[in-house]
Amino acid sequence: MFCNKLHFWIGAFTLILVVHLTALSTEGQDSRPVVRVSSPGLHSVYAMPYRIAEEQGLYLEQGLDVRILPGVATAPSVQMLVAGSVEVTQTVGTTTLAAILRGAPLKVVMVFNDRPSYWLYAKKSVRSFADLKGAKVGSFTPGSTGDRLMKIVLEKNGVDWKKDLIIVYIGTADVLVKALLSGSVDAAALTLPGNLVAKDSGFVELASFESEVGALTGGVATSEPFLTKRRDVLVRFLRATLKALKFFKNNREGSANIMVKYMNIPHETAVRTYDTSIPVFVSDGILSEDFQEKVLDFQLKAIGTDKKVPRDKYFDFSIMKSLAAN
Repeated sequence: MFCNKLHFWIGAFTLILVVHLTALSTEGQDSRPVVRVSSPGLHSVYAMPYRIAEEQGLYLEQGLDVRILPGVATAPSVQMLVAGSVEVTQTVGTTTLAAILRGAPLKVVMVFNDRPSYWLYAKKSVRSFADLKGAKVGSFTPGSTGDRLMKIVLEKNGVDWKKDLIIVYIGTADVLVKALLSGSVDAAALTLPGNLVAKDSGFVELASFESEVGALTGGVATSEPFLTKRRDVLVRFLRATLKALKFFKNNREGSANIMVKYMNIPHETAVRTYDTSIPVFVSDGILSEDFQEKVLDFQLKAIGTDKKVPRDKYFDFSIMKSLAAN
């Protein structure tokens, strides 16, 4: 266990160092401000606003050099933001809030969704939650939104995840579905399009997590120094990302084509993924104050703390509100 944790932290530190040194070697070769984005979703629909902005040249229109670093797990993604190795992360959920509670100067400045799209799928012999006892269940990285959601759903259905089963932390969504299909695990928490693959392969849907209002899985988190000292750059970045979000919400075929390219999935699967995910995406990148309270309540309970946290410690939608007004 100690060796595994040690290897994780060494890997995370190495990744941060490599990104930082690469940025130093390339910064200054172009007059455009560089914005580095860490994205856990290598094949995730929640990364699509970034990819659409990149594909449509929206960041270039704003005079920015945006570099998306895909496939960075949630914890290292937030660590890189705290260390200043990236300016933005897609990770806006419980991992980010936990860092804020530990004193990290971070803010969520834009959100892509207001509900999660996660499911729990199992092999055919598992027909109920009771059948999971003794099973191996695949999950995302420890403490990530998907992992916490799965544990909440298990507990609500009478399963003590600490005693009744073995959780195997596999990481990214694409690897999780492969583990389920290969039989390496008996069940797995999946997101789009992995759930569609599992369904088509005959696996059993035990639960949908969409009713867990308050779980955020995509958006823009940044550091307070970037928010205050380079606000003009952040405004341009958010303006382009908002245009991309609106494109995603309103252009089914165009979005599906970009999903085919970046998510490496067939066009039919891209369309099904789009149709399933679009209801949980917001239109303006903002949450109402009432909904912010719901999110905070959910996230704090998911983390396991009774602390009371004001909205402005976690959220700052000031830029998004000004963009929406124009």
